[in-house]
Amino acid sequence: MKIVNYKSNQQLLVTPAFTCHMSYGVPQVVVWNKERLTLVTTKRYSNTTNKHRNAAVRDLHPANFTIIEATPEEIQEITGLETR
Repeated sequence: MKIVNYKSNQQLLVTPAFTCHMSYGVPQVVVWNKERLTLVTTKRYSNTTNKHRNAAVRDLHPANFTIIEATPEEIQEITGLETR
C-alpha cells in the first residue's frame, strides 16, 4: 500500500487491487483495475470536495471502465477504508 499526496488536500491510496482518491481523508473515487470498475461516492460533502471528486473521475477513470455510484458505507465495506 502506498499513499501519495496527489494535490492540495487530496491523496491517492495505491494498492495492488485498487487506487483510491481521497479528499480531506475521505474516499471519493475508487478505481478497481482487475474488475474494470470505478466506484464514485454518492454522498455530497462540500463544494470543494465535490470538485475534487469530479476532477478525479475525469483524471483517473479509464474510458473503458464502468462507473458505479456507491454509498460511503458500500465503499467502506468493499475497501476497508473508513468513511465519514
